[in-house]
Amino acid sequence: MIWGIICATIILYGANIYLFKVYFKEKKIIDQLERLAIMFGTNMGVLLVDSLVIFFGVVLEDSLFLLL
Repeated sequence: MIWGIICATIILYGANIYLFKVYFKEKKIIDQLERLAIMFGTNMGVLLVDSLVIFFGVVLEDSLFLLL
């Protein structure tokens, strides 16, 4: 479970770094509110996927523990 949390954190920071280094520079988005909306949308999507991965990882880990 700890590895899932670490991977989720790395993916979240990687998505934010991609937004700042590539997407915002390429699209030339100047409006601060639009940048904030894109960041919130990306972060919420990444956190949803990360939480699903961690949830199914915990379920799989518990089911494997019960089999032993």
